[in-house]
Amino acid sequence: MSQTSLSRYAWGVLLWNVLVALWGAYVRATGSGAGCGSHWPTCNGEILPRAPQVETLIEFTHRATSGLAFLSVLGLFLLALRFLPKGHPARFGAGLAFLFMITESLVGASLVLFGWTAHNVSPERAVVQMVHLANTYFLLAALALTAWWASGGAPLRLKGQGAVGLALLLGLLALLFLGMSGAVTALGDLLFPVRNTLEALERSLTPGEHFLVRLRSSTP
Repeated sequence: MSQTSLSRYAWGVLLWNVLVALWGAYVRATGSGAGCGSHWPTCNGEILPRAPQVETLIEFTHRATSGLAFLSVLGLFLLALRFLPKGHPARFGAGLAFLFMITESLVGASLVLFGWTAHNVSPERAVVQMVHLANTYFLLAALALTAWWASGGAPLRLKGQGAVGLALLLGLLALLFLGMSGAVTALGDLLFPVRNTLEALERSLTPGEHFLVRLRSSTP
């Protein structure tokens, strides 16, 4: 395989994983995370669900596409090892992407196996939801770097960047915090829906409300 073909494959893997992540957001937004029950990797104890409900179809589709994503990242890692020379940055990027893909699968499985789906309102679910989103960010970033390096892009220079490097680092940390806090807010909106912003503010200031409701007024 030529490096050009490998780079095209790497960009395709990145695109596929972006689509899988977007579908995962749709699963959460529709409350379909428990569509396959508490079974993993099977769906309601079956490899192919029979007479599935809409929620089951949504969750099963996410699992099927996630499985293909896992195989695509594994393939990228193996191809990078096979066809790129030692020391090539894309080999490191592909290995990092595969590591984050493994943790992505483990976090997704834990959500199902521990029952942190559907109407579960435990603090553990909120924490794992944030970890899940952060890991997805790292996975996509690693895939983007791999595709960039496989296409001949220059390696990143972390030293000697001065104020620009510091500003970029702070911006990335802010983006990560914004995404994680947004995940908690979205979870609160899903579990405790409101009709408008005023009602959300009133409920967040009401003593005794669930912590996800109260966090809505303090997250971006």
